[in-house]
Amino acid sequence: MKKRKMFALVMFLTLFPLFSHASRESVSQIYQRSYEEEGRGNYTDAIFVLMQAERLEEKSYLFHLRLGWLNYLAKKFPDSANAYQRAVRLNKDSIEARLGLMLPFMAQGRWAEAEKVGKEILLLDRASYLANSRLAYIYYNMKSFKEAETYYRKILQSYPGDVEMQAGLAWSLLKQEKKEEAEKIFLEILKIAPNHVTANVGIKMIKEK
Repeated sequence: MKKRKMFALVMFLTLFPLFSHASRESVSQIYQRSYEEEGRGNYTDAIFVLMQAERLEEKSYLFHLRLGWLNYLAKKFPDSANAYQRAVRLNKDSIEARLGLMLPFMAQGRWAEAEKVGKEILLLDRASYLANSRLAYIYYNMKSFKEAETYYRKILQSYPGDVEMQAGLAWSLLKQEKKEEAEKIFLEILKIAPNHVTANVGIKMIKEK
């Protein structure tokens, strides 16, 4: 019994500074310190600071949204996905939380799950640039090049000057052996961005075949 009491006392004395510090700070101060740590690139420290508000912010959409973002920056992708999923549950119509959720899924190569979330976003906002462009990238990585082409073309209807989307379209065409179409787009890109890396690689591949 004495050993248990001693252990409990040691644990209390160890954790008391954290509890007392959190109680002295307002939630807004905790968030501010978390922003400051993020600004310094100390993502793990930013998470540690933010977690001091967990008990008070357990049902806060913004808390879990921020926790998802910080874990993503810290490359803690499963934790990031869990936090974003909690945010989605707290606000079922949120587009931003779903856009956030796509990030850790994509970082882990969990393409099917990222695709599902992207499609959910389009039900809420058909014209979402980020959802459509990410779906194009997802389909490309899933080797569904025709689907990738469809989404790249959809983006370029509204953003015809987006060089990266043009490059994505060209590569999707090249992967389908549509070399002439791909070459034309690569050359258009290189006319205005002569050092564009992937366009140069694409042209080189076409000329070597």
